[in-house]
Amino acid sequence: MHDLEKPLTSLTDYRRLGNSGLRVSPLCLGTMTFGTKWERLMGQCSRDAAEAMFSTYVDNGGNFIDTANKYQEGETEEWLGDFLARHGGRDELVIASKYSLPLPMGNVNFAGNHRKNMFQALEASLKRLQTSYIDVYYVHFWDHSTPEVEIMRGLDDLVRSGKVMYVGISDTPAWEVARCNTIAEHFGWTPFISYQGRHNIGDRSMEREIIPMCRKLGLGVCPWSVLGAGKYTGRHQKPDSKLAGASGRKGVKMGDRDYNIVEEVLAISEETKKTPTQVVLNWELQQPGICAPILGLRKMSHLVDNLKAMEFTLSPDHIGRLNDVAKFDLGFPLDFIGTSYETCPWVNWQVPDAE
Repeated sequence: MHDLEKPLTSLTDYRRLGNSGLRVSPLCLGTMTFGTKWERLMGQCSRDAAEAMFSTYVDNGGNFIDTANKYQEGETEEWLGDFLARHGGRDELVIASKYSLPLPMGNVNFAGNHRKNMFQALEASLKRLQTSYIDVYYVHFWDHSTPEVEIMRGLDDLVRSGKVMYVGISDTPAWEVARCNTIAEHFGWTPFISYQGRHNIGDRSMEREIIPMCRKLGLGVCPWSVLGAGKYTGRHQKPDSKLAGASGRKGVKMGDRDYNIVEEVLAISEETKKTPTQVVLNWELQQPGICAPILGLRKMSHLVDNLKAMEFTLSPDHIGRLNDVAKFDLGFPLDFIGTSYETCPWVNWQVPDAE
């Protein structure tokens, strides 16, 4: 019989990040909301609230913190630098940051994936974070311009300099990531060990090409938007639903499939006596290839609720029901050749007998 209350994992149940030996917590503390510059976009998160969440996460054994140079126009990294200085223990943490997005605006070479922006952005991030190195340095997005060789050579130079320990990539087509890591392997340079991208119960498009690529090449997947910008937390229900009345983030678009997913999430939430957010996060943690979902938080109550998602284990039946309601079109060629030897329809195919 399934034991729902058996803990799925904990912040100190550290996982290897991809093919590296680096160990990280199974939930990553996202910090994009930490700051005042993007308040109209992200909502309000005070400095005190941000530091309290940082301290609570770290004090409970969390060691994986994600940021980027562009977040809140650099203010996020500045806050984190102060938190790290006051809290101490920087070397016990895995700090991830990113470059690519323009900061400051107005300089043509202060954006993109090229070597000049890579180096200047890193130096600025190190200064704001008040640290001498970054554990995982990500290419933030694919700019469709910089040659792969330039990117991988530049990142390898940063690793050799000691200012970066590992490198990752975010929001990039699977074939480009594969090409970059093939180039790194050919020249003996540092490969990507981690991938960040949008994945949640309602948006599973990464399962077509990106997650299989990551599993094959040894990249740990750290998904963002794991709650779908609040879509799947129970705040949005069909207008005629018995549970309707809760409101969520303005501007969130809901389709029939989204409403059906929410309905199943709420049903399982009621059965298990867990919050909808916890149900969705527990599902995410059990998906193949997922290493460490990135939490997006503005309040301490959000963090407390999210961390409780590790304290139980949804049953195979629960996971199956959620997978069924969240089915999606794999597209060609996977809908033609299957996703494994067992599901490939052509392995034993033969011309049908004539009638």
